[in-house]
Formats: sequence, structure tokens, C-alpha cells
Amino acid sequence: MDAEKRLSTKSPLDKLLNGGIEHRAVTNVYGEAGTGKSNVALLCCMSAVEKGKKAVFIDTEGGFSFERLNQLASGNGSHYLSQIILLEPKSWKEQCQRVEELDRLVKAENIGLVVIDSIVSLYRAELSDENFHDINRQLTRQYALLSLLARERDIPVLVTNQVYSIDGKIELTSKTISRYWSKALVKLEKLETPGHRAATVIKHRSLPEGSAIEFVISGSSLKEAGKFGLF
Repeated sequence: MDAEKRLSTKSPLDKLLNGGIEHRAVTNVYGEAGTGKSNVALLCCMSAVEKGKKAVFIDTEGGFSFERLNQLASGNGSHYLSQIILLEPKSWKEQCQRVEELDRLVKAENIGLVVIDSIVSLYRAELSDENFHDINRQLTRQYALLSLLARERDIPVLVTNQVYSIDGKIELTSKTISRYWSKALVKLEKLETPGHRAATVIKHRSLPEGSAIEFVISGSSLKEAGKFGLF
């Protein structure tokens, strides 16, 4: 097996990530709302389908949009949707169950990608001072299962993550757990120019950290901004 195989994101992130997200690894894309995380997730699903595979999409926020998929697919969204197994857990307990069942699902279907968008939405809703340690153990187990699944089934796993602000600094939710288990961390940020975003490599096992690219979210795609690209 080639540990360097990658799945295209069908976006400028491919240039940043040397071709896309890695097989046999968990890639974590995080940022504030509206930075393009779900767009990247949908585009990766489309890429898997174009390779003749199915994608599992675990939507914890109720934000899966066929309309957006159809836009990105130039009106051919139904073709892609037919190859996406959409799971919509409504509670943290249900999300834990869905992740536990993933290996069996991947064995049974021709799966080329697993997506969780987002891995921490229901986690944040459940977390309290009283259950902090238990919930974090459960999140750690989810990441461990996803990492094992990626390696054993030779597929990429993509999770999106949320952020929070502390003393004016943006931090990754579940920072310690997410950093440990994610082989790649990519931060998305809004820029001052409307519609423009920046993607920055925060962690990667084979690419330079701190490299970044500016991109634009348009009606039908994510496009590299300007003629300079990487900065």
C-alpha cells in the first residue's frame, strides 16, 4: 500500500497539500463558520465518487446541503448524492454509535472516503464540568477508531472542526485530542476581501507547516485567488 496516495479536494487545497488529503490518515480542517469547511467536505465526496467509490458523510449539524452539492456539481448533484451514504446523528451518544459502526459499513460498501462534519458539534453540546473526562474519552475513542479505519481500509478520513476564541486568540476545539490524532491539520480563515479565504497547513507529516494559499468561494467552485497562489 502506498501511504502517499491522496484524494483530490477538487480545490486550491490540492496545491497546498501536494495533491489532496492522504489515504491512511485523518485530515482535520478547522475554522470559524463560513470559512468553507463543508465545501471542502462536499468536494472531497465528489472526488471519491469520481474514482468509482462511495463516501460516508456523517452530518452532525444538519447542514448537509443538496443545493450546494448541486452547485458544485454543475447541476449533476443527484449523481453524486446517490453514492453518498448520509448519516445524521442527533445526539452525542448517537454519533458515538455511528463511529463504532463505521468499520462494518466500510466493509460492506465500496467506501473511498469517510467524512464527519463536524466532529465536535454534538460534543460541545454535551460537554459539561461534570462529564468532561468521560466525554473526552469518548472523543478520543472516536479519533482512535477513525485512525485505525483509515489505516486498515487504506482510505482517507476527513473531519471538520470548530474553533473558539480565548483572550482574542482563535483556538481549535478539543485542541489536545485533535492535534494528537490528526495527521494533518489545515486551518481556514476569512480574509478582509469578501469571499476570500486562507488555508494554512498547521500540521502535516510530510509537508512544510505554515505554508498557505488564498482561495475564493464562488457559486460553483473554490478557486485560487490571484496569480501568486501560495504565500
